[in-house]
Amino acid sequence: MTDDRPRGIEHVGITVPDHDAAIHFFKEAFGAEPLFSLTTRDGDPMRARELAPKNGLAQGTAIVAVTMLRLGNGANLEVFEIDHPTSRRSSGIADQGISHFSLTVDDIDATTARFVAAGGALLEGPYDLTGQEAGPGNRGRFGLTPWGLLIEFESLSSATTSDTGTDTQRWLPD
Repeated sequence: MTDDRPRGIEHVGITVPDHDAAIHFFKEAFGAEPLFSLTTRDGDPMRARELAPKNGLAQGTAIVAVTMLRLGNGANLEVFEIDHPTSRRSSGIADQGISHFSLTVDDIDATTARFVAAGGALLEGPYDLTGQEAGPGNRGRFGLTPWGLLIEFESLSSATTSDTGTDTQRWLPD
């Protein structure tokens, strides 16, 4: 018998203004490892006339580069560059849609220092987590990639709690 629920998030897709710069940034900031590229700037672009029915790529555009990255023990990142993106502005946490992704880290200070050295910019913090995420050593911080993508860093030294009546536990990377 099969389960009709998802097993989990396999990857998160991110559209960036410069594919090669983004791949370099993710490698430097997080030690991400490229797994494969479906196309590169040197290859044939993946055009909307073929892809629009499958993934909604806007007519008149093309994917000029796309690479899947392995990022620690969690979801992979799929990084896209589109030749004529519909917007150059990144989403913020107040906008509808995917606003950020969060990384579980052991040492928030060391990880965010590497992030900054790779070209990222940090927002205020680190700060103590609150509510169900509160606990000794549980801290968080947000940063922006060079192209403005919001990334959250969470160091969870102590257990977090779930709401009363919930038996399901929060999944965290090993």
